[in-house]
Amino acid sequence: MSKKIGFRSYQVDEEPDKLDELEKQQAERQKAMADFLGQSYSPIGTTSQKCYKTTAELVYELSNIIDIAPMELAKQLADAGYHIEYLAGQPYWVMYEKP
Repeated sequence: MSKKIGFRSYQVDEEPDKLDELEKQQAERQKAMADFLGQSYSPIGTTSQKCYKTTAELVYELSNIIDIAPMELAKQLADAGYHIEYLAGQPYWVMYEKP
């Protein structure tokens, strides 16, 4: 019969703190995205306010505020109710500019 020699792993104690910090940073990014989108655009509106934006254009607009991955932004837009239309084979988010 063999017994394991127990050594305390200090790294395990630090991991929850790191996870909490990452979750906090992600929540801050999502809040910043939602604030920016809510102040600038709406998923519904009048035809005169309608504009088309690619994910890359929106990532560029947000780059002054936060660093965001295109997939993360696309998920946030879809969750917020924005939809996509294809123009000349290119996908664009349909957005309505707020005055």
